[in-house]
Amino acid sequence: MEGLYFYWLAWMAWIWATFFMDKKNPARMKLAFWLLAVIVAAPYKIHLFIFDLHLSAFSIAMFLFIETRKKKKGSFLYLYLSSFIIMLAYTSFLLFELYDPVWVLFDRKIMIAAIGFYLALLLQKHKYNRGLALISGFLQGEILYSMILWQFNFPYSISSLAFMDILIISLAMLITWSGFEMAIGIMSRSTLNQAEREEQKLHE
Repeated sequence: MEGLYFYWLAWMAWIWATFFMDKKNPARMKLAFWLLAVIVAAPYKIHLFIFDLHLSAFSIAMFLFIETRKKKKGSFLYLYLSSFIIMLAYTSFLLFELYDPVWVLFDRKIMIAAIGFYLALLLQKHKYNRGLALISGFLQGEILYSMILWQFNFPYSISSLAFMDILIISLAMLITWSGFEMAIGIMSRSTLNQAEREEQKLHE
């Protein structure tokens, strides 16, 4: 069923943001609002110029515009470059899959999500920028792939539920990795503090 991963993980994230995040956290309302906007818009589709696209694409594009317009020029350019690389990887995978689907050895959603996750991790150090680069790259890849198929009169819907599955899985991978990084950092600081206390006791 297309959209199963998306609805399951997105609703879990929305519930967590709405009911469990610290109410003083400024990101809480923003995260809950955009998640709900994408969830509500995802099933609906319109035709615009040469594109068939789901309304979730507009919600995602608006989110990216608001979040990136605050960036400084250097940071914005590097974020754009990172998303451009992810876009090329995403589109290349879909084209290879179209021409020779035999080499897709297991679930394509997991494979594409893993590629996006790895590239975002490789290209960006800041956790939030990783997510922005990933979302932007995947959405641009959808648009580019749709334009290529349009030239051959192949119908393709931008930001379909299948795409949303891929995006949410890749974001879940990033969040999980960030959680591991935080846990390792806390453990490292705890170990370092304990070693310093023991050293102080020896000197005393």
